[in-house]
Amino acid sequence: MKLFLIRHAEAIDYETESVRNDEHRYITPKGRKVSSAVFRALKDYFVDLDKIFTSPLIRAVQTAEVLAISSKYKHDVEIVNELLINSSTSRVSQLLKRNTVFNTVALIGHEPMMSSLVTGLSDRKNLNFQFKKSGVCFIDYDPEKEAGVFNWYFSPKTSEFIK
Repeated sequence: MKLFLIRHAEAIDYETESVRNDEHRYITPKGRKVSSAVFRALKDYFVDLDKIFTSPLIRAVQTAEVLAISSKYKHDVEIVNELLINSSTSRVSQLLKRNTVFNTVALIGHEPMMSSLVTGLSDRKNLNFQFKKSGVCFIDYDPEKEAGVFNWYFSPKTSEFIK
């Protein structure tokens, strides 16, 4: 399975006049612009995207929608509780195991969970990068073995692949 781990785009500050809790934070125009640019730069990798799973939090759902539009994804984005901030690598691993029908999957979530998923689902045990907002990591993942091979991380700030 081709597995893309994606951190949500930049969101508004924690508290505004209309937003009083973390769950209601939404992405900023800058966040939308950066994530669109990242997804366009990686469009060839997303050509065969079979499934997009996202955290239920607004900023992740909006990032998933930007990915769907940018990649011309033809299916529904699916919201899953396994990608909530306090979820575990084992819950995500079980989600992937239940969805082996898909060859290419994107997971949109939050830090520090995205970094934990890199080290928990791949052979990369020490990260030589910070998982930035709108960052994308690619792992060749075997759901049956619950193990994968880290291929690269794409930095939204430098537009470079880190291997």
